Amino acid sequence: MEDQLNINTTHFRIPGYQGREDCAEYFIAKFREINLNFSYNLHNFTVQSVECQNILFKLNEHRKNIVILGSHYDSRARATKDPDELKRDEPVPGANDGASGCAVLIDLARVFYNLRENLTCQLWFLFFDAEDQGYDYSSGLSGWDWCEGSDKFVEDIESFYNSSLESFDAMILLDMVGGVNLQFINEQHSTSSLLEEIFEVGRQLGYTSQFPENPVVASIRDDHVAFVNYGIPSADLIINFWNNPAWPYHHTVNDDIMAISANSLEITGKTIEQFIYNHYLNNDNAEFGNYPWLNDNNLLDVETFTFIVIISGIIIGIIIFFFIRKTRVNNRKIIGD
Repeated sequence: MEDQLNINTTHFRIPGYQGREDCAEYFIAKFREINLNFSYNLHNFTVQSVECQNILFKLNEHRKNIVILGSHYDSRARATKDPDELKRDEPVPGANDGASGCAVLIDLARVFYNLRENLTCQLWFLFFDAEDQGYDYSSGLSGWDWCEGSDKFVEDIESFYNSSLESFDAMILLDMVGGVNLQFINEQHSTSSLLEEIFEVGRQLGYTSQFPENPVVASIRDDHVAFVNYGIPSADLIINFWNNPAWPYHHTVNDDIMAISANSLEITGKTIEQFIYNHYLNNDNAEFGNYPWLNDNNLLDVETFTFIVIISGIIIGIIIFFFIRKTRVNNRKIIGD
């Protein structure tokens, strides 16, 4: 993972800069280390006249059912949430927010390649560009939105598979999976039956702190949303990054290697590895969990729940106020009578 951070220490992996291009070449080189002929496709697109590129690697292309494992690799152009105002125009290293998920994908590709003949699915390892440049508490890149790369990819997805012969089983997104104090949330755009199963796999492996029984509930716009909208069961493994004292580095210059935990990376990788084994390892002991992950039961996220509680409190307060006022008026009438 540290290799990604060292590719360009001036602009890191910001779209439009050489570091982004060098990182794409780095991924290709890493997959060629696994096999010189590892199949890949480059998906080129532009945002605000800036050339961008998603990179797709395919394993077991002869299989007809596809599981997508994805992560974004671009780093944010401005540290818009940094507590030091003087640093808010500096680029974000993106160690956790981008590089961590990509590192796990590379390791998973190596593991699954060695088992490819025993896997009953086709695996896509998909690296998204242009995910992290939208507006948050301060400006992002002018005219850019979030998740540009995944939106563009899904627009063109039928160029990458044969819809008459192949079909998608699931898409799993890894976003901010390598930080210290790892704890995943219940992300509400995700297909609930798929996300719940991944959580259960993690718990069965003993990772109960990272996959808690009562996780934070929130809806996050992320790279999986376009795939959900396309009709693919999808899940986002992501942390609470907005008000989390245990990981306060989101969109700051401190999202660097010092905030990364090798244990977090291993936990994420082992959980996804076991999930694939449970469903797609060709043996007689395969467990099929919630497959085909059609159920999707959404919960109220924290912000919506808080809003409802506040509004309900206000309404109850108004009712009580008018009830007391009416009671006082009636009491005055009785006394006057």
